[in-house]
Amino acid sequence: MKHLCMDCVTAMQQPTEKNDAPEQKIEFSMFNDYDDLWQMFRAVIANSTWGSADFGGPVWILDFSLENLKKLFPDNPLLKFMEQQRALGSDSYGLSHSEWLCKFCDWFCWRAKAFVEWQGLGNVLIKNEARTHGSFSQRFYFYGYGIFLDILRSLVGGRLDTWSDYSLERRDFSMREAKQIKQLTFYTSWNSEGIVRRFPCDYGSGFHYYKTHPTFGQCYRLEHFSLTKGYVVSETQPEKFITLIVNDLMEAKAQGYGNQADKNGNTCPYPQLKYDHYVDANWPCNHHFRETVDVFHWQRDDGYIEKIQIDLPQISEQNREFWHRDFPMKQNWQTLE
Repeated sequence: MKHLCMDCVTAMQQPTEKNDAPEQKIEFSMFNDYDDLWQMFRAVIANSTWGSADFGGPVWILDFSLENLKKLFPDNPLLKFMEQQRALGSDSYGLSHSEWLCKFCDWFCWRAKAFVEWQGLGNVLIKNEARTHGSFSQRFYFYGYGIFLDILRSLVGGRLDTWSDYSLERRDFSMREAKQIKQLTFYTSWNSEGIVRRFPCDYGSGFHYYKTHPTFGQCYRLEHFSLTKGYVVSETQPEKFITLIVNDLMEAKAQGYGNQADKNGNTCPYPQLKYDHYVDANWPCNHHFRETVDVFHWQRDDGYIEKIQIDLPQISEQNREFWHRDFPMKQNWQTLE
């Protein structure tokens, strides 16, 4: 059993001469498994689920930011050290000066993505500390059906995780698999790469007009498939804004809006809590769409297997078809006249 213990932190903090390369007495790798980090990982999962965010809504926020980890482990010296590393800032390209912080973030991100993808969980938003300190303070990954996520991307920016023609050919995807991916009819994720700092934003077709309010400042006209129209107060908390948008889009589907087929003849489906298949690009032709699992197993580098089982929410009979209504928003758009 490995621990990223305080001896490690002490070694990392050894003073070095100016311009000398840091003396890394302890090797910390995202590929190694550490008991104390797994304890944090499990705590985040155990203390959150769909609708558990302060503002409610049908999104499960897996928050691995330093702020949230400190709430769960307020006296943990490793987290205090990582905060010190974050304070080192970044270079002219926005890259963090701290190699330790980058590895720490990647350790959680890699396992969180596997946890969500292997189980095919929908409407999960992974929030992680950023590796960069440029225009955005956190990284986000949001999981669901490709067409739905493409609509989300058109409203908030970011990038859809998919493959180029070259990647599909190089990884030996079959014609059937490649067609599904090109038509976005597969389970994937949206990530916040290239996203702007403030929400809403003047991006794409979603936001066209602005209005200055004496109390709220510059506000934005919101136009998407929900019934919410008009000027809304700007949200600067990304996960809340994304949850509001997702909730509105799901309600729009429930009310029959946005059901016209796209240029490929595909209609955007209503998001699911759990999907049957995920894409594993490492398998041979015609076997890239793998069945998802019900229990997460992680083979550790020391031979021990981490097992995490979650219970999907029991949806009320009246909302079974449109499960998001079991998780109402606690805060909604503040509309302006």
